[in-house]
Amino acid sequence: MPFPALDLVELDPDGDLFPAWCEVWAAGQRVDRPDEPPRPASDHVALGRQLVARGGSRNGTHRAAVVDGGVVGALRLLLPMKDNPTVAIVDVAVHPEHRHRGIGGMLLAEGVRLAAAAGRSELIAEIDEPGPETPGREFALRHGWTCDLVETRRDLVLPPDEQRLAGVEAGTRRESVGYELVTWRDRTPDALLDDRAVLAQRMTTDAPHGELPVEEEHWDAERIREYEASHIARGRTVLSAGAVKEGRLVAFTDLHVPLVQPQGAHQGGTLVLREHRGHRLGALIKAAVLRELVVTLPEVRRITTYNSESNRPMVAVNEALGFQPAGQLSSWSLRL
Repeated sequence: MPFPALDLVELDPDGDLFPAWCEVWAAGQRVDRPDEPPRPASDHVALGRQLVARGGSRNGTHRAAVVDGGVVGALRLLLPMKDNPTVAIVDVAVHPEHRHRGIGGMLLAEGVRLAAAAGRSELIAEIDEPGPETPGREFALRHGWTCDLVETRRDLVLPPDEQRLAGVEAGTRRESVGYELVTWRDRTPDALLDDRAVLAQRMTTDAPHGELPVEEEHWDAERIREYEASHIARGRTVLSAGAVKEGRLVAFTDLHVPLVQPQGAHQGGTLVLREHRGHRLGALIKAAVLRELVVTLPEVRRITTYNSESNRPMVAVNEALGFQPAGQLSSWSLRL
């Protein structure tokens, strides 16, 4: 039964209602993945501040569905500012105690309205699907969205199996002769910064994107530094590894660890430049960053990664390291 009186309120990340907005996300995550800690409110706040600060690579806005002074639903709209000028990213959540009352539909309609007002005609959303019966999928289909990409989620329980990890490392040594392995934390070395930007840009063309309406992104050294500062502000540390050939960074991988609750780490991007593939560099750098994680952050108990099944080389690397399927992440679009 719909609420008789529901208000959609624009929020400031430092405003009084924002903690309750964050709790909507946390409550849903506790229901959907009860064995994992939800995303901390501090992360939402830091991201929210970045989005409303303007001047960065993306802007954004937040809305809360409010009934009798309480927040029962949440909307976040992200707008790329340096590329993809027709795209808006829509995040919607409804508190589990208030689902099936039309709140999600109202928030989604508000997101569509705001996106159109900002001149965006292609909307994108992601849905975490822990199992086959996921309310988010039914919701997206009911509202006319199209599923454009499905990625399998895989988790690695830590500590890693030493025999398995050593086997992966041994298999990379012969194939990666001539490449130097490098690692860093939080800040890319200045000498590798421009190459790191090239890799980030190539991620947007070389990694599988299914039928999502996205174009190549523009990355430069300044945007890499913005990306790095963003993670620090959100309470994350990022462990990275790369492969260098003749002084040029040709492969990278990032692993994100939330310091507030470091039990769960998340795999960021991993890419080997196309012209350097075939040397097992993906396995080399992922094994290296895993070694670094075990030594420097032993409290981490799980790493989560997502891959399209079409990306067989990266799937094979993850399976060799011991990652196991744990649901999927689907990406959806709506063309206005």
